[in-house]
Amino acid sequence: MMDSSTAHEPLGRPARPTPSCPLKHHRRVAIKVLKPELAAALGPDRFLREIETAARLNHPHILPLHDSGQAGGSLYYVMPYIEGESLRERLEREGPLPLEDALRITRDVTSALSYAHGHDVVHRDIKPENILLSGGEAVVADFGIARAITAAAAGTLTETGIAIGTPGYMSPEQATESERLDGRSDIYSLGCMLYEMLAGEPPYTGANARSVIAKQLTDPVPSVRRLRDTIPPAIDGAVSKALAKAPADRFVTAAQFAEALTPSVTGPVRLRLTARRILAAGAVTAAVGALVLTVIRWRAGVGPVLDPNLVAVAPFDVLDPKLDLWHEGLVDVLSRNLDGAGPLRTVSPTVVVRRWSGRADPTSAEELGRRTGARLTVFGNIVGAGLDTVRISASILDAASGNVVAQVERRDLTARMDRLSDSLTVALLRELGQTRPIAAVRLSSFGSTNLSALREFLRGEHFFRALALDSALAHYLHAIAADSTFAPALRRIYQVLWWQGHQDSLWVTYAFRAAALNHHLAPRESLLVTIDSLAAAINGAHWQRATGTAVWNEGQRLYRTLEEATRRYPEDPEIWYNLGEARYHFGFGPGGSATQRQIREAMDRAIALDSGFAPAIVSHTIECALRSQDVAAAQRYTRAYLALGRAADFFPVVAYIEDQLEADRSAARQGDSILAAMSGEQLLNTWFTLSGWPDTAEVDVSVARRLTEPRGVPIAGGDSSLAAVQLAYTLSYRGHLREALLAGGSQRPPWLVVEAALVGTIRPDSAGSEFARWLRDGANWFGLDDTPLALPWWTTRKDTLALLAFLRRADEIERPAPGRGRAELWKYHNPLLDWRHSAAAARGYLALARGDTSDALDRFLALPDSLCPYCEDQRLISAQLLEARGREREAASLLDREIGHSPPSFWEPFWALERARVNERLGNRAKALAGYSFVAAVWMHAESELQPYVAEARAAVTRLSAEPRR
Repeated sequence: MMDSSTAHEPLGRPARPTPSCPLKHHRRVAIKVLKPELAAALGPDRFLREIETAARLNHPHILPLHDSGQAGGSLYYVMPYIEGESLRERLEREGPLPLEDALRITRDVTSALSYAHGHDVVHRDIKPENILLSGGEAVVADFGIARAITAAAAGTLTETGIAIGTPGYMSPEQATESERLDGRSDIYSLGCMLYEMLAGEPPYTGANARSVIAKQLTDPVPSVRRLRDTIPPAIDGAVSKALAKAPADRFVTAAQFAEALTPSVTGPVRLRLTARRILAAGAVTAAVGALVLTVIRWRAGVGPVLDPNLVAVAPFDVLDPKLDLWHEGLVDVLSRNLDGAGPLRTVSPTVVVRRWSGRADPTSAEELGRRTGARLTVFGNIVGAGLDTVRISASILDAASGNVVAQVERRDLTARMDRLSDSLTVALLRELGQTRPIAAVRLSSFGSTNLSALREFLRGEHFFRALALDSALAHYLHAIAADSTFAPALRRIYQVLWWQGHQDSLWVTYAFRAAALNHHLAPRESLLVTIDSLAAAINGAHWQRATGTAVWNEGQRLYRTLEEATRRYPEDPEIWYNLGEARYHFGFGPGGSATQRQIREAMDRAIALDSGFAPAIVSHTIECALRSQDVAAAQRYTRAYLALGRAADFFPVVAYIEDQLEADRSAARQGDSILAAMSGEQLLNTWFTLSGWPDTAEVDVSVARRLTEPRGVPIAGGDSSLAAVQLAYTLSYRGHLREALLAGGSQRPPWLVVEAALVGTIRPDSAGSEFARWLRDGANWFGLDDTPLALPWWTTRKDTLALLAFLRRADEIERPAPGRGRAELWKYHNPLLDWRHSAAAARGYLALARGDTSDALDRFLALPDSLCPYCEDQRLISAQLLEARGREREAASLLDREIGHSPPSFWEPFWALERARVNERLGNRAKALAGYSFVAAVWMHAESELQPYVAEARAAVTRLSAEPRR
């Protein structure tokens, strides 16, 4: 290497090459040297042969290769030295880029990709670090290098653990090591990069590479507009198409991707008009006015582009009070019947009802189409045509032109609205089938042809949307009494019982029954039934004695189904609401952890689509905002719900929380009276919502204590004695372990005993005796064996004998001794504490107890996430061991994720404290300050054993608050 150039100073960033100056021509070049471990894994001769392909690429937006070779055992390649910066450096300096700049850079890269793909070269590592910016142009570096490395390695990279590509940018097929990569893989990576340029962060982030890849494979494709709502929908749609999981769903070529972005690249049309031309064109003023209006609409994101196969069914005008139910009821029925007929999709009924205004006429129908993006709108009226006859007139309007394209009229007996709605559906589809391939008309896609069942269901829907759960449940039960095969009604019963906090095995059977009847439903309804049945399968794991792996697998199936649902129905609030629910309840574990922000994003999307859909407004949104200490956001949710003016089941819950959120606590005077009037179920919901708010007044503790008071109305669906457990959870989280032990009663929760023992609230000899009994008989608590929870305590005591005894027991469960059945040993199995995982963890704890921290760290890091999603103690130990070995950035990454949702864990303040410590050492002031502030608040009144941590946190807050911001 030194024969042809003289090395100069290295660049400041390791992602950039080292510049050198060739002696002969005195040109500055850059030399990249492969890492030694990578070079060792390659066949050098083949690498140099393969890289010749890249050297032949000649394009203005591709950084050429001047030379390559081998020197001193190192493989290198030489490129021109570019004055300027990388895209990564610009993003770190500026954050999100202006739309025009982001699209210009993307256009340059698509040009390079089109050329390279035409020469059968796939880049495989498109990312901001490999895009160099100079003179207003973007140049792609390292073209063909990844291919050369992969080809030269001949399959040895996987064996050595070296990956080609960058998590967060590599396509799903590349992440899963598919052998069939083509240009669509680069299009996916470019989609990720464009998303980051617009949103300021990649589409998928996580604590480590594995979690990022898991999200890429399972999470729905995120919308750029959720973080930057000024991005035009056309651009958002192009990014989403580039990020499609399946290559077949992406753009076929990079040129197609560029073409999809072209409307925004060109910008507003500029007209050059001379005075003569203006005088010569009599209609020019009107034409320019129309053009300006079109451009304004397009730039505002509502544009004239309407989906030609999307149908919005408007509320029908009803001229007979006895038929008022069908004003909105026909929206539900027709929307479900038309959805999925050929290429047709329908706008969610809840969205239509919220966005509809005016009477059933062409003007209002056209406006509805523009508000919902539907080119087709159906509107009409219902009138009585005699004592027992009803007539429905319906029109189909093309919202793009404002013209009515078809009109139909049907009549039938008032008692046969089911038959009439089916007849109307057939007539509408017959008209639509003249311009679309609608092969067969499917009737009864609503789920029932029984008019009584249909009426009761529609009434139930009205109450469910308002969260008047008791009334909704009564109507749904009447619906299935009239038609026991009515799948949508069965699904809603499951949802209502879930909302009411039922904890027995009966409630999930409604979802399973709906799934068994999931035949001939409209596609949207069928997806919703599937989503709830998968959620029920996870919820039912307790009664089915399922393993952690089974729960994990069902969770992945649920996320895949939700991904498909959001792709097919991106404007459906109930789909987004279900995604938020899934993220909250099942988004656990490092590989699939959902943050408070991601939960709220899904719910916020649902609220934006339908601001009157009460389930989304209060379903964990307030709780997540409070856990993030975002009181202002919590108040937005409480006020949005109270503004609906519906004195439903959750009204006192939200009213109390709004009362407590007042900045001036002296103004919060009605809280006690609201609490006193609550039912047990409402108290439980209040406690759940407040349980993670680290306010110094400990409102969550006050509500939890109320739960244990004798009440006339027990907590729905379960043993009211469980209220003591809820109180114990809260007291433990707040650091009141002595009171928590008393609240737990005679059958103290095993997790509470372990926590108290670790802190020192329980004497070591008493704790040792208790845990020895667990080893012998099992820690039976409500039919579950929680013995693995004692592993950290045995480790702190260096009790290797107990750890070895636990390992023998775990091995016996996996391989029962002769004469002893596995079922007998398994009878107290806890599905969230998989014994295989516990045995592997015990070996890590044993290594730690013996002082072998290196072996312990290796074992803890190797534990599979899916087998124990809630084992936060093990991950906290992993982070501490990483810090001890100087791997602080890895520790910070592990600690960066959130550890659970509800109820909050005793480990959460410890987790926050450790995260604050490591981030302070790394210079991440904001993260450190947030963690220390949380600990100081949540444990302000904790017991004496925890006060040293509080003192540390307070001192850190004072120290960091005094430091100037950098």
